Amino acid sequence: MAEKTKKSLTGKIVIQTLAIPVITWAVCEIIDRALAGTGVITNIADVKALLRTLLTSFSFALAINCNLSSGRMDLSAGAQMYMGCIFGGNIALSLGLGGIGVLVLSMVVGAICGLAVGVLFVNLRILPMVLGLGVSLIFECMSFGAYDQQGLKLFGKPGVEILSNVGFILVVAFVLVAAVTYLFQYSSFGYRRRAIQGNQKLASDSGINIYTNCILCYVLAGALVACAGVFDTAYTGGLTPVMGMSSNTQVFKNMFPMALGLLIGSYSQKPVVGILLGSLSVKLLTMCLSKLSMDSSMQNIIIYSLFLLLNIYRMNAYRFEYAKEKRARIQEARQMRTALGKA
Repeated sequence: MAEKTKKSLTGKIVIQTLAIPVITWAVCEIIDRALAGTGVITNIADVKALLRTLLTSFSFALAINCNLSSGRMDLSAGAQMYMGCIFGGNIALSLGLGGIGVLVLSMVVGAICGLAVGVLFVNLRILPMVLGLGVSLIFECMSFGAYDQQGLKLFGKPGVEILSNVGFILVVAFVLVAAVTYLFQYSSFGYRRRAIQGNQKLASDSGINIYTNCILCYVLAGALVACAGVFDTAYTGGLTPVMGMSSNTQVFKNMFPMALGLLIGSYSQKPVVGILLGSLSVKLLTMCLSKLSMDSSMQNIIIYSLFLLLNIYRMNAYRFEYAKEKRARIQEARQMRTALGKA
């Protein structure tokens, strides 16, 4: 009996976890078939485009979650991506290290940038958002002034075609899911991180070095945003440096996949898998709107409106739970009264 109940519970969790991506695909498929006469994914080119953009969104959303779940909104993540890709990528190309070298060195430089931001935050105690804005301006200037303002160009470069290979993209996605899941849920770093999320003062009083954990979160986030930037650059052919805090666009663009992913992951207690499915859902929605020939501004209006509705739901979820429990208590009271009346 217990085993049957456990299997039923597991099946329910799987259904809840997969429900949002499946429903998103089904609704988008119906809309595209009805209005555009085509499906969301109709050929291998659509599959490749989905996987390439999915890995970029997934990696960046993971990076945002590294700090945001502990109350730190790092607005310099986009600038760290530019620093990691432009400096690490160009160094790898100059050394002839190919696509894998571009990915590895970009992540190393991104991690170094994250380390710098983490050390500054721990020592200066500036509000994370304020610090992020200042660091963004510095990193943007550095990446803009380097390499004759050309950024990183991967189109036509020898050895980088592996970054567009579907098999390699799937391998990297699997490695990210496995590695970050282990770090967040099964390593000592993850245990301490969750303790700090619960109560920072209690975690510190129990002997956890909250400053070291904070710096490690920034380092991991820097490596992840650089990984996202490399695959985005491989997809578009190049990465042009920006100024005026325009790099923050990357942060806000990936907030929706992260938030939706945390909601999905709450059903199975696997936030990394949830963020992957959340990113998949948002990318399916984006492809659906693209098939309808909507311009980018209209797509952003729809996507950010849905993001707003998601936040409204999450902030008021306790009300729904309370109403559900209240109905259950009322039903139980009615049944008890009926039983007493018959007696």
